[in-house]
Amino acid sequence: MIDTVIFGYSKSAMEIARILKEKEREFVILTTEQDRTQLAIADGYDAHWIKYNQDDELVKFGIGKWVRTLFCVSANYNKNLFITLSARNLDPNLYILSLSADEAEEKKMLLAGANKNINPYTVGANRIYRLIKKPVVYRILDEILYYKSNIKIAELPVPENSYLIGLPLHGAHIEADYDLMVLGIQSGGKHRKFLYHTYMVRKKIRAGDTLVVIGKERDIEKFKKAMEQL
Repeated sequence: MIDTVIFGYSKSAMEIARILKEKEREFVILTTEQDRTQLAIADGYDAHWIKYNQDDELVKFGIGKWVRTLFCVSANYNKNLFITLSARNLDPNLYILSLSADEAEEKKMLLAGANKNINPYTVGANRIYRLIKKPVVYRILDEILYYKSNIKIAELPVPENSYLIGLPLHGAHIEADYDLMVLGIQSGGKHRKFLYHTYMVRKKIRAGDTLVVIGKERDIEKFKKAMEQL
């Protein structure tokens, strides 16, 4: 049975569909606009037009039964909110990932029952933290945000005897010397807490810590090699 549903056929939905197809995952696309449905079909997907205000339409495609993941990514925020409410009412265990453009919309979406809400135009701190743990859905989102781009997010463990050891983040000059943005540092040892660069610039780097940086792949590789030097 198909256990993944994409609601909407926005730009984000197209990228999610592309990635799922590459990973050979089966899914169905549901839209509320005939032209978007036809576009999805023309792109080679199993797509269907539905009346979004009728629960029977969702149940027909497995929501409340066998569907386990719902990407609520229509270009229309109000429709995303309505589908999130309906789907959560049908299945308290369904994993719902939604999109919204600002903080007010995000709060409403989470109250409606979304497990995760992502602003596709920003890379939020909470998303970065969870990206370190690498669940499947965040790997998909990372590919959406950086598709066809040489900008990458990298997790770089600090090796023993690195020249960085003992330096505070603000004194390591990583951004200036390597043209990278430091997102934060995950402390090593027993309590692996993620500390955001904005708030923890004075923390001294230790062996076993993990630096999270964003930048061009060649600059990341250059910095990675430099980290290993005494």
